[in-house]
Amino acid sequence: MHVQNQQLMYLTEQLAKQPHNLGLLDQLAALYLQLKQPEQASDIYLRYIAEHKTHAGAQFNCAYYARLAGRYEQAIDYYRRALALGIDGAEEVYANIGVIYNEGLLDNDHAQEAFKQALTINPNYVPALYNLANSYEQDGDKANAAHYFNRVIEQEPNFVMAYVRLADVYTADTADDALILKLMAFFKAAACSLDEQIDIAYALGKLFDDCGSYDQAWHYYCEANNLNARTMPAWSRNEQLRLLNEIKQTFSAESFTAAESGNLQPVFICGMYRSGSTLLEQMLGAHDAITNGGELEYFPRLWQSVEREGLSAYCSKMSEEDFKTLGEDYTRFVETRFENGGIVTDKRPDNIWRLGLIKRAVPNAKFIVTQRQLLDNCLSVYFTRLNASMNYANSIQDILDFLELEQQLLAHWQSIFGDDLIVVDYDKLVRDPEATLRPVFEWLGLPWQSDCLTFHQRHNSVRTASVWQVRQPLYQRSSGRFKNYERFLSSR
Repeated sequence: MHVQNQQLMYLTEQLAKQPHNLGLLDQLAALYLQLKQPEQASDIYLRYIAEHKTHAGAQFNCAYYARLAGRYEQAIDYYRRALALGIDGAEEVYANIGVIYNEGLLDNDHAQEAFKQALTINPNYVPALYNLANSYEQDGDKANAAHYFNRVIEQEPNFVMAYVRLADVYTADTADDALILKLMAFFKAAACSLDEQIDIAYALGKLFDDCGSYDQAWHYYCEANNLNARTMPAWSRNEQLRLLNEIKQTFSAESFTAAESGNLQPVFICGMYRSGSTLLEQMLGAHDAITNGGELEYFPRLWQSVEREGLSAYCSKMSEEDFKTLGEDYTRFVETRFENGGIVTDKRPDNIWRLGLIKRAVPNAKFIVTQRQLLDNCLSVYFTRLNASMNYANSIQDILDFLELEQQLLAHWQSIFGDDLIVVDYDKLVRDPEATLRPVFEWLGLPWQSDCLTFHQRHNSVRTASVWQVRQPLYQRSSGRFKNYERFLSSR
């Protein structure tokens, strides 16, 4: 860090002397990204293009850094300026715009328009084909998703991720399925990168599970997790316990002010990954008084700043007015995306570790925590590729330890938040949905609507590993799933 700070000072000084030096600007912006400060990278590019309004490449780069800083509308604006200036490779620009609409603004209609615009320029442009397939998958449109993944394969027969993603929209009936054989050949190929091997192994685990070949499925899931563990630091129970204790010390019942009513009623859905949060949000969102927000970035992005400073240090410097400002900023963030206001769900499983921060900023927030049978939850996490922030997911024992700590955290929040927090059990939800949901709607002050039981007919976008489960009527296949793998678990 000391070396990086010295580089930062040097490059800042040099750029002040040579403000038109694009090479220095790019070096400084890249360094800000290394320091996890994308806002500063975006700011220095904004200053540069204020003096270079006809430089198409600079407009493009400015859009890139604005996107990384979460300034999505601004990023789209600068990409469009680059297009107006006649930048080469317009299909790439449209594809980037599509990704921002899809991932940042959660607007799949405009995303698909942008991807299709890229394809009118270059019908075989693989990034647009691939991202368009992804967007159709999020919409629950299997036919179009498979069509465009296959279009990718037509253009690039060795595009491994297209085969991997096909596995998500496809169900294998036998162990000698053509897609299984193709993925196994890729897995053994010397040219296959570690990252590709990991994705292939997870996909093979899923396909073998589809057809009931549980020995093979377990083999590839273990391969996937063992390989994935090599790409990230090992999870530390002691570090997680330290955070848990710091949260308990920082957020007591006395930490929170009385809630004020407002036009926006945020409901945060959280809990362990793969515990039914996506399903619950889909069912709640079928009610005409509830808007699904999905996995909103606001508090996870804020948490990066908290982690840099430390939770106690961050909160100790924040006044009540500072927290109020945070809450107002969050409200604007949500209301610009969801104009209807009212009850908006913010579904992010790991927000359970941020509930104290959220409640300080948004006193009228309500919380729903999802839970699931322990071993089913554990296996579902183990069977999913998660990123380095969830590095406990590569080991059955680590997952169980993490779940234990999260239960302690939940007990703390329950002791503080009282009626502002409820727990929904996934297995009860799929077994008796109406009896499980009615108390939730009463808690929200809403009348019962039976549309919540036909949630799978909705045409919204879903961006989680549960995308296909929530496109089907309720089923109980995932409850008790651990029994297919009990012999492997008992030996651990």
